[in-house]
Amino acid sequence: CRGSAHTLLVLYMLSLTTAAAAFASPSLHTAPARRAAPPVAVQSPLESLRAPLQTAAATLFSLGLAAQLTAAPLPASADITKADIIAAEERWGDGIVRVGEIYSKGGDYKSAAKILVDLMYGYDQGPVLFKPTKAAEKEFRVTPGEAYSYFVTGQEVEDKGFAIHPWSKVRFDNKQFLLKGDTAAAMGNYYFTDAKTGEETKVDFTFGYNRDLLGNMRINLHHSSLPYNGGAGPKPAAPALAVAAPAAPAAAPAAKPAAVAVAAPFDAAAAAKSATKAVTGGTAATAGEALMGAGALGLVLNSLL
Repeated sequence: CRGSAHTLLVLYMLSLTTAAAAFASPSLHTAPARRAAPPVAVQSPLESLRAPLQTAAATLFSLGLAAQLTAAPLPASADITKADIIAAEERWGDGIVRVGEIYSKGGDYKSAAKILVDLMYGYDQGPVLFKPTKAAEKEFRVTPGEAYSYFVTGQEVEDKGFAIHPWSKVRFDNKQFLLKGDTAAAMGNYYFTDAKTGEETKVDFTFGYNRDLLGNMRINLHHSSLPYNGGAGPKPAAPALAVAAPAAPAAAPAAKPAAVAVAAPFDAAAAAKSATKAVTGGTAATAGEALMGAGALGLVLNSLL
C-alpha cells in the first residue's frame, strides 16, 4: 500500500507543478499597455467549476491520506538487548558525574541536569515510575519538575541535590535482565564513588526501559534503595545518597521524536475510513487509497481547466 500511496503523492505533486507553470505564464504578469474597457466576461461552464472542484479534490486527498497513514502501523522498533541496557547505564552514570563536575566548576549545572532527564527519561512518552532513595515527603517523582528538583534541588524543600554531591564514578553490577521486544528491565547494584573522599556506596536498583518513536532508549521505571542492614539504621560510613537521575551524552540530539504529520484531523480520518470501508468492503488502507486517488485526479484535472 505504501507504493500506491507514493504514486498518489506523485500525482498530487504533478498537479501542483502544473498549477505553478500556469501561474508563471507571462500572460499573468505582463501589465497591459493601456487601460481599455473590459470585454464582456464570458465564463465557460468548466471555469465555474474550478473553485468547487479544487476544494472537493483537496478534501478527498487529505481524508484519504489521513486514512492511509492512520491505518498503517508504525515501523517496529528493534528489540532491546543486554548491550543496549548496558550502554544506557553507562550514559546515565557518566551524565550524573558530568553534572557534578559542572556544579563544582560553577557552571550551569541545572540546565545540564534538565538535559539529562529530558533525554533519558520518558516523561514525554507516558507515565514514569521513579522512586528515589533519599525522598521521604515526596517519595515518588512522577513529573519532570519533581525529577529535576531531586537531582539539583528546586521544587521540593527536602531535596539536597543528588547529582551535585558530587560523584566521580558510577559503575553497574547487573544481576538479572528482563528482555521483551522493545521493552526491557534490569536489576542489580550500582556503586557511587564520592568525588571528595573516594569512598564507594552500594545501592540497589531496578530500571525499566522502552524505545521512543525514534528508537532511542528511554527510562520508564527507576527504583533505587540502600540495601537492608538488619534494622540497625544507616551505616555511619555511607555518604548521604540519593537515587541517580538518567544521564545522556552531552552532544546528544534533541530528544523529542518528530510526530508523523497527518493531512486531516484524526476524527475526520476515522470517519473517512469507516465510510469508505463500508462502501468498498476493503481495508481501511485501501479505502484511504481510493480517496487519495479521487482527490489526486481531481487536483490534476482542476489544474488543466
